[in-house]
Amino acid sequence: MGLGNWAEAETCFSKAAALAPFFSFAAANRTLAMYQLGNTEQAIREMRTLLRRYPDFPDMRAALAAAQWAAGREGDAETNWQRVEDPRYRDVNWVRCKRRWPPTLVSSLEAFLQLKSL
Repeated sequence: MGLGNWAEAETCFSKAAALAPFFSFAAANRTLAMYQLGNTEQAIREMRTLLRRYPDFPDMRAALAAAQWAAGREGDAETNWQRVEDPRYRDVNWVRCKRRWPPTLVSSLEAFLQLKSL
């Protein structure tokens, strides 16, 4: 994902998720790539699905909050954000450089943290 080839990333993470369905980060990274490619509603649905299976998954909880904020669902975003216990997700630079979220989602998280509309 760090290379910015989101279509290839989605394909690779889809294969990884199929091979190891209990490896949550493969499916999570696939949803992040989908979001970057503009499949936002499908990505949000898959984030919710992952959170039903792994309710304490901070990466998906933070991503869902950012995606909901960008979609104008501020109340849902706030509710999901309250369940993010990992303080690293408050650091946009960490999310961008270490976790390597896609730019669109990083911008959404940044807007959420600054309480700005997109």
